[in-house]
Amino acid sequence: MRFPRSLPPIGFVIAIISVFTQTASAIRLIESKSLNPCQVNSSFTATLFNVAFTPDNGSLAFNVVGVSSISGYVNAEVAFIAYGYNALHMTFDPCKENLQGMCPMNTGQIKNKFNLQVSDDVVKKIPSIAYGVPDLDGLVRIYIKDTKTNVSVACVEAELSNGKTVDQKGVGWATAVVAGLALVASAITSGLGHSNTAAHVAANALSLFGYFQAQALIGMTAVSLPPIAMSWTQNFQWTMGIIRVEFLQDICTWYQRATGGTPSTLLSNLQQASVEVQKRSLNYLQKAYVHGYNELSRRTGTDTGVAASESGKTVVVHGIERVGFRAKIESTNIFLTGVIFFMVFVTFTAAGVVLFKAFCEGAVRAGWFKGDKFEEFRNGWRIVLKGILFRLVGSPGDQV
Repeated sequence: MRFPRSLPPIGFVIAIISVFTQTASAIRLIESKSLNPCQVNSSFTATLFNVAFTPDNGSLAFNVVGVSSISGYVNAEVAFIAYGYNALHMTFDPCKENLQGMCPMNTGQIKNKFNLQVSDDVVKKIPSIAYGVPDLDGLVRIYIKDTKTNVSVACVEAELSNGKTVDQKGVGWATAVVAGLALVASAITSGLGHSNTAAHVAANALSLFGYFQAQALIGMTAVSLPPIAMSWTQNFQWTMGIIRVEFLQDICTWYQRATGGTPSTLLSNLQQASVEVQKRSLNYLQKAYVHGYNELSRRTGTDTGVAASESGKTVVVHGIERVGFRAKIESTNIFLTGVIFFMVFVTFTAAGVVLFKAFCEGAVRAGWFKGDKFEEFRNGWRIVLKGILFRLVGSPGDQV
């Protein structure tokens, strides 16, 4: 079997694992959980927005909490866009659908939960790939138009997901096992006296681990990435210590509060804050919106996640914050989490070398091993330990 030139053999194997570990779902679904303005001077902003479309029963469910400055009767146009293709377009009258708070619309806060029935003809126009391809790159855009002038008074859009992704825990565990077995094989080969072979295995193992960390670093860059690329790189974030452990997150939060810091509470306030994970390039208005909001957060001396959760505004996470959010780690806990896991890994590695040295000495004295077995390691185990620690500390991921 010949591998594609653009994908290394190890990448091909991991991709296959990702496909077979994909969670099967009997319900076809397209949903969104964040909302952003797509028009200058939009008269509607949402602090909570959940929409779910299930083609099997033709139901389009909305759960919206927002603030409106619109007064009067309006119509709404809804468009589903997948990979630049207008998959669905429909117009509805809130009065005909008996939507409370929207017939007519009044200024102030809006809390509304309602369902719309989509006709079979419209459902059939949506390509089936939209329900099956992992990490769907699509959005829903809603225009609210005044019935008298037919002019758009508000425009909002939300990123879409079908619940399927290549970000799988099985892939992370598989890559960790592969890297660990390579290092163990190198150590055993070196102990058996095959130093040349062990050096080659160790070099390849470190190159493999460096490849994993390079994938993780790509996901941490604050640039626009396709959804599938973000999910793929998330499988390798364990190499950077981005691993969620519940009690460890509690310790990090406690430490920040104990030292006078203000931990982020974005993840614990998702019902009040609408969060968008940055995907492809935002349009000009969204960029200005995010920039202005971040500037306001910095001037008030608060973290973006804290400000969003407390004020109920929309926040766009990108770069390292995006990685932490997808791993369910607060942005203020990311650095400390990575440092703790690095120190734990270094400690266990050093302890493993020392314990193996003690085992070898005990085995030789008990007659389990011959006197020349692992002799090179037993005589120079300190140098071996120093070399391991040097490589751990000097790896590209740890320097970042």
